[in-house]
Amino acid sequence: MKPFQRLRILIGMAALLSVVAAVVVFASPYEPVVAPSPDIEAIWAIEDARMESDVPLVTVLENNGQALGYDAESNTFYCTLGMGHEDVWPQIHLTAPGARGVKLAFVDDYSYDWCADAIRDGYEYQMIAYTDTAYSYAYIVFTGLPIVSLGMDQALLPHEDIPVEAAVSVYGEEGLRAYARAHERGDTSLRNRPKHGIKVEFTRRSDGTKKTSLDMPLLGETDEFILIAGSMDYLLIRDKLSWDLWNGIAAEQEPFGSRETAYCEVFAGDEYLGVYVMMKPYDYVQELSKLSMDAPAADALYRLAGRSVSEFDRPLIQDHRQIYYEQHYVPAERGGHESIGPYLALFAQEDDEAFARQAADLLHVDSVLRYALFVQACGMTDNEQNNLYIVAHRQDGGYRYLFAPWDLDVSWGLNDDENTEVWYPFPIVDRLLELDDSGAVRERLAAIWRQMRQSGFNAQNVQQLLDGYNALLNDSGAFYRDAMRWNRPNAYSENYNIYSYASARFDMMDRRIEEIAGEALRGHRLNIQGYTTFDNGPFEW
Repeated sequence: MKPFQRLRILIGMAALLSVVAAVVVFASPYEPVVAPSPDIEAIWAIEDARMESDVPLVTVLENNGQALGYDAESNTFYCTLGMGHEDVWPQIHLTAPGARGVKLAFVDDYSYDWCADAIRDGYEYQMIAYTDTAYSYAYIVFTGLPIVSLGMDQALLPHEDIPVEAAVSVYGEEGLRAYARAHERGDTSLRNRPKHGIKVEFTRRSDGTKKTSLDMPLLGETDEFILIAGSMDYLLIRDKLSWDLWNGIAAEQEPFGSRETAYCEVFAGDEYLGVYVMMKPYDYVQELSKLSMDAPAADALYRLAGRSVSEFDRPLIQDHRQIYYEQHYVPAERGGHESIGPYLALFAQEDDEAFARQAADLLHVDSVLRYALFVQACGMTDNEQNNLYIVAHRQDGGYRYLFAPWDLDVSWGLNDDENTEVWYPFPIVDRLLELDDSGAVRERLAAIWRQMRQSGFNAQNVQQLLDGYNALLNDSGAFYRDAMRWNRPNAYSENYNIYSYASARFDMMDRRIEEIAGEALRGHRLNIQGYTTFDNGPFEW
């Protein structure tokens, strides 16, 4: 036999062996299928011939290749089926990858129920797993929401990464499984609330090193995503509503623009954590690059924080009001104070004429006004001295400052649901309006508000959004599960309080801005302090 013939035969044998290996790994002996429910006599026969296992025989299941969530305490699997099925069940093909020598079958026949009813009411269907000598039971619940599962060997830690295996399952889409690292995120919620936010970063290796970018279901290309807990908002709506309205006025291509968000149910280390909003956070370099290709090497980004947050290990700068500025992004060649210095000097400027002149040079007025109107309209009491991004954009030898939002949960009357008439103090913007003798800034404020009203800031749009959230949260069964998990009193999502607050708030904004624009036309100087019910005395600069 010629050498090249031997080589061809060896290559063919190797290819055949690889096919056989693939069949061994991926075929049914290693991925037993959950069979339809047999007769009750067959179930009794399984029990009679075996001993009940002290531990579950199966803790990993997939549906059509997508990972199920698993809660070990209740021994319950969660399978996403999406929404809108009514009485027709979609194709369900449950397998148990890696479960050698195990057979599985439904005990309860889910097909007797309407799919929509089973999802909405969280029906639990029993399943039996058995070997030649043992058997165990588990439950399966079908949900309408996507599922995020984080496999881990230790508990999540605040702001300290641990390696995890992330699985994201979305009905009707290709799922994602990847190595990652994760930690609990937040500030007040970590200290005062049992349900914590989570940040996940995809990695190339199982040890959590070498960050990488992947195509994330629902969110697109990203190397990380966050899971917003909504720990202070029992309705689980305020964050989602705020970001969706921001998306209506901020374009994706603009710096720190729109953000995609989606509801999901989260599992961490075989523990059910409830309903979260998953979201792709800002990539600072990518966002600054939208200003210019040179911006990441010249610009900087800061976040206001109402107290010292040194546990985040970010440099802090403090202004004369004792407000902290976290350095989120500062190029290495630039000092921490250089980029924010002119802004802090403007904030502390006591001379009115100098302030007006410097503000015109330093502030990107449209960005600042739009952000301020967004905060006012949504009743965000935590986004002026806290959770405010300040972008320092290097331009013409100096800096121009833009504003961008973050952490939008304290909104829509969360801490002040009856006081819809308040024009919340926003010192640097209020002073900009007060000193606008020409009226140009006030007229621009009114024009931006008119655009916002047409872009979603109206009662009809808010009602439609709220109805959509409530239908999804209730009809998916997820809102009830989250309420039970975190011992919340309400087991059914409703939106009347937010809708009534938004309607009254928008009406107040119309009246106030009409007064502001009217004063501009009459050439009168404003007294913004007169628009608030707070009795704080004059602003201190």
